[in-house]
Amino acid sequence: MAKLSRKEQEKLARKKDILDAAAVLFSEKDFHEVTVDEIAGRVGLSKGTIYLYFKNKDDIFFSIIEEKTKILFSRLQSAMEGDRPYLEKLKKLIKSYLLFFEEHKSFFKIVHSEKGRIDTQVKGKMKKHMLDSFQAYISLLQDFVKEGQKQGILKNLPPLTLTKALKGFMDEFTFHWIFMGAEGSLSEETQSIVDLFLHGVGNKN
Repeated sequence: MAKLSRKEQEKLARKKDILDAAAVLFSEKDFHEVTVDEIAGRVGLSKGTIYLYFKNKDDIFFSIIEEKTKILFSRLQSAMEGDRPYLEKLKKLIKSYLLFFEEHKSFFKIVHSEKGRIDTQVKGKMKKHMLDSFQAYISLLQDFVKEGQKQGILKNLPPLTLTKALKGFMDEFTFHWIFMGAEGSLSEETQSIVDLFLHGVGNKN
């Protein structure tokens, strides 16, 4: 891969700054309340400069979704790869997910707060990307669950059922930490989620 010139590196850094600033604003307000002027002001650029990088506000919003999902998927795939024991990979998978949302709180807020708008209003490229990303995410987790079943570590339940359980635990812990202002590090909950997923909450007779 050719080394980027200094000018290209600066452009990428500026684009990232714009997306980071916009992500925070979208997490603080409803989508329709955020303006390109506000985004420009938050990042310290002119409105015209923003339009050198993005067509409009929808393009900024879509770019945030696209960028963050790529990062998350890359981290989850990395956690599941290699010849490590399955339980070690499970722990790394969960921790990678939690750490990602520790770093990108605003993205988690966007996904939850704008879900209704995306379902009913957003069409075309953005909606397709959101649906494709969700399906790819579920498929990724389901393949991982099937690997655990083959090794006899996970119960012989429908893989999708176990996938929903794993996703549900990770999402609920993340939601509570971000929206309820829980103290401490989110990633500290890794072992709790591992234990709940593997053993449930009931006492064995």
